[in-house]
Amino acid sequence: MVFYDTWPKIDPQHLLWVLLAVLTIDHIWEMILAKRQQLVCLGAGVIPEELRAVIPPEVYHRARVYELHKMELFMWKHGIDLVISLAELFFGFYPFVWSLATQTLGSVTGDELWISLIFVLYLTIYITLRCLPVLLYDKCILELRYGTQTRMPCYMYICMGILSIILSQIVLAPLTLAIVFVVRTIGYFSFLYFWAVWAICTLLLVFLLPYLCIPCIGRQVRLPEGPLYLDVKRVCDLTGFPMSRVFIIRTKSTQYSNAYFYGSCCLKRIVIFDTLLYNKGLQPHELQPHEVGRGLFNIQVAAVVAHELGHWKNGHFYKATLIMKLHFLITMILFGLLFHCPQLYEAVGFKPGLCPIIVGFIIVLRFALTPYLTLANFVMLWNLRRFEYAADRFAHFLGYTMPLRSALIKIYADHMSFPVYDRCYARWHHTHPTILQRLAYQQRLDIEAAYN
Repeated sequence: MVFYDTWPKIDPQHLLWVLLAVLTIDHIWEMILAKRQQLVCLGAGVIPEELRAVIPPEVYHRARVYELHKMELFMWKHGIDLVISLAELFFGFYPFVWSLATQTLGSVTGDELWISLIFVLYLTIYITLRCLPVLLYDKCILELRYGTQTRMPCYMYICMGILSIILSQIVLAPLTLAIVFVVRTIGYFSFLYFWAVWAICTLLLVFLLPYLCIPCIGRQVRLPEGPLYLDVKRVCDLTGFPMSRVFIIRTKSTQYSNAYFYGSCCLKRIVIFDTLLYNKGLQPHELQPHEVGRGLFNIQVAAVVAHELGHWKNGHFYKATLIMKLHFLITMILFGLLFHCPQLYEAVGFKPGLCPIIVGFIIVLRFALTPYLTLANFVMLWNLRRFEYAADRFAHFLGYTMPLRSALIKIYADHMSFPVYDRCYARWHHTHPTILQRLAYQQRLDIEAAYN
């Protein structure tokens, strides 16, 4: 592989200590965030006042216990991952696996292309075994402590592990061959090729989503005429959104209630899951017992549509698409710079001049780019939450504050996740404001409107 001649002569040992420090800071920060959320969860023994009318105490208790379980498992997972990852870097794990793959094919071929396939296979097996400490801690300690035992026998976990290794190779083998081939063929500027391919694929996804992805969820049809059609038409007429672009998905098995806007120009559409409708828009005798009473009334569905129209009016789809493409371009530029740094390979234990392409991908994306990816993820999550607040404000402007508020509470009541989150934890992990944050924001909008 070729390298940039402009890279300064960095001591590989110093670079190794930088990678170790970055890894340590990242994992400790995640553990701190999880601990903060755990402490908030421990202190939230009483149901929040805004949700007392919809959450039975026993359901809230189960959700709280599950959240405590999840946070402790999260901390244990990051602690174990930190110790193992530090050992991998310090003791030269990646050169060891590469040499093992080279020896495996030593009598057959020395071509990096085929050695990379064996390397990825060995690494997949190792990663599967690497999950065992976390799995054992979860099943043997946490589930007993929190009373959340599952009924899956041990041999099922073994079968699932073997199956995951086999299935992952179906994806990873051709992907590995493609990466190595492209880098060997294009050289320095292969990272721009990867960015261009990703940009084209995301654009194609906008066109193909209704035809390839949605059929896996259910059957998509235009919203039929009826009482719901009239309520949705009323809000669409206020904004000039064509009713011909409002669709409903007759889901096959999912219980998740959702509506979303995506696309642009003639491809724009608002899609409503039938699980968002009260009783899925059917008669009670056509439903399973647990489905009866779930979903929203028509005016509440119209309020959710008003929220989605806020995303359309504010151009959130264009902005999110542009931000994602810019983020990936910056990621690929930084990747290209670090990927061609020979000292990075020496820092993790490779001999000078030996720089396997697929190992470079793993080292750069997993370790070297961690500071940028962490900060970029934080900024993008903040921006997504800002979009949600802006869409709520638009629904308020259209006069749908009360129906939207009741819709949010009803959706929450149908799914019953734990509602109380540490603010710092939520900022680093949530794409949407929490239910309590959104209710507080809508109350603030009402107060602002009363004084204006």
